[in-house]
Amino acid sequence: MTASEFARLVSARPACRGKWVARCPAHDDRSPSLSIGTGRDGRVLLRCWAGCSTEAVVEAAGLQMRDLFSGPAPTPEAARRLIQPRAEREAEARNGRIAHGAACDLIRKLDGIIGVLGGKLARQPENEELFALFSSALDKQRNAEALEERLRP
Repeated sequence: MTASEFARLVSARPACRGKWVARCPAHDDRSPSLSIGTGRDGRVLLRCWAGCSTEAVVEAAGLQMRDLFSGPAPTPEAARRLIQPRAEREAEARNGRIAHGAACDLIRKLDGIIGVLGGKLARQPENEELFALFSSALDKQRNAEALEERLRP
C-alpha cells in the first residue's frame, strides 16, 4: 500500500506535496491529528499527534502493519544505507553541540582569569609579567569567542 492509498482509505486531505492529514481512526478525533507521508524506502509513515501508536492507527483502519510496506522488506544492507545518513547528521550535530559547549566553558574560565589578573594589574600597574598574562588571556578569550560564534547552533 502507498501513502496516497492509505490517505484515501482514511479520507485524508492533502497537506503538501506527498503528505496528508486526517482524523485519526484510533481515537475520537475532532480535528485532523494524523499525518501521513512516504518514507525513503517507500513505506507509509504515520504519526498521530494526539499520541496514538502506529499499531493502533493501522488496526483501527482495518489493516496490518505489513500493509504499510510496499514490496519486500529491505535487506539489512539496504536498511543500513537508509539509516546511515541520519546517524551521520545526528553525530555531526552532537559533536557540534559538544564543541560549542566546550568553547562556552573556555570563555567563562578565561573571563574569571581575566577578572583576577585585571584586579592584580590594577594594584600593580608596572608589573610586566602580569600585563603579559593579562594580554595573553584577552587574546585567548577573543579567539574562543570567535570559535563559539562559528559553532553557534
